[in-house]
Amino acid sequence: MAHKMTLDDVASRTRIPVRHLESIEAGQFAGLPGRTYAIGFGRAYARAVDLPEEEIAQAIREALGSSSAGPSREATQFDLDEPSKVPSARIAWLAAAVGAVILIAGFGIWRTYFFPGANVEELAQAADAEAGSVRAPAAGAAANRKPAAAAAAVDPKAEVVFTATEDNIWIKFYDGEGKQLMQKQMALGEQYTVPADAVAPQVWTGRPDAFEITVGGRTVAPLGTSEVAVKDVPVTATALLARPAEPAQQSTEASTGTDQAG
Repeated sequence: MAHKMTLDDVASRTRIPVRHLESIEAGQFAGLPGRTYAIGFGRAYARAVDLPEEEIAQAIREALGSSSAGPSREATQFDLDEPSKVPSARIAWLAAAVGAVILIAGFGIWRTYFFPGANVEELAQAADAEAGSVRAPAAGAAANRKPAAAAAAVDPKAEVVFTATEDNIWIKFYDGEGKQLMQKQMALGEQYTVPADAVAPQVWTGRPDAFEITVGGRTVAPLGTSEVAVKDVPVTATALLARPAEPAQQSTEASTGTDQAG
């Protein structure tokens, strides 16, 4: 009253709800969240109106100590009836949106790592070729594949070269035991020759469409035609020449068309 302040003014300055300020003035401390809150609120109230904090705090301690019915309500992190302590709807929606983005990104990384989009049939045929037992292509796609004799005629030790057709493209080469041969962001036009003495060399990249591959100076089909991760793909001369002559998607469409026509 000396400062010509209302309880609303004190509540605005101290962030203490008006009903708690009323309880403090009436000496009804049972209505406060707990002993610690009662003393803390008293200090803040005293500070706001230029009264001695320690004297007020001590008076509240004595009042609480002599009261047989002390505060019994346990304080919680958020009181729903106190808007100042409840997160706003905007913050809640923002937190939900961030959580959704994290979940979607995590799923994308998990799916790309554990289920690379390489064509299953291509990988199986490449592995068979590496073992020297290439399976005969399906009748519907036979016209779109190079003859097996052509691949067999090429030196299995022929030089395999990867050339980046775009800038800053990540790729990793490693052998059959997982030992790294090379890993980097290749620049546009940069080349990498797979070591001739590498045992069962393989490749991992998220941009198979961004590399031109030659075997013994002869250009072969790319590992893919879109931005999709491929991993554990054999890159020996024999395996690469056993791949379809045309992109996998075109071969699949051609095969589907042949089956429908039949």
